[in-house]
Amino acid sequence: MEYNGSMRIVQIIFWITSGIVIIGGVFLMLPSLIFPFFALISPKIPEPEITYGEFPFRIEYELDGQINIIEDTVIAEFNGCEFSAGSMKRERRWRSRLASGREDLPFGDDLGIYFSRGSAQYYMGENVQSMSLKPHIALRNLEEGFKREVDFILGESGYIRTVLNFGEAQEVLTQYGITLINWEISEPIVNNFGD
Repeated sequence: MEYNGSMRIVQIIFWITSGIVIIGGVFLMLPSLIFPFFALISPKIPEPEITYGEFPFRIEYELDGQINIIEDTVIAEFNGCEFSAGSMKRERRWRSRLASGREDLPFGDDLGIYFSRGSAQYYMGENVQSMSLKPHIALRNLEEGFKREVDFILGESGYIRTVLNFGEAQEVLTQYGITLINWEISEPIVNNFGD
């Protein structure tokens, strides 16, 4: 009798453990099973009317008594639509590059101050209010391996980055020996998305 009782307990423990493992596995796999379903039923979004744009910019500054100019053109292109797991809906994809082929546009060689060109989404008229997408100047802490980045955008105030007007930006850059003389950035286009 003891043998049957202990065997019965082992069976119960086995089935409970198996049930927990199966339920846990289903729970862990559920997002990957639901994602394709939402991608299939998610409505298509229209393509933008304008799919390509070129946006020149020019920044003039003085560093160590020498006038420097950062001048280039942001090329922005529509890159199709895809389903986003984050928003659980289809979103337009954009890509941008500089006409010069460069990635970073530094102020000086080792100051850790860069011009960030902004996103193609911003220039092409989609979500132009998002502060994180606008062109800005980034102060990166080189000693910490680019882990900390303090950005400021020349323009109106926002909540994501510290936003400075032209005069305030000049004050910040002066701390690094940079005098900002002129800042000319192309405005985003007005685009039609058919939404």
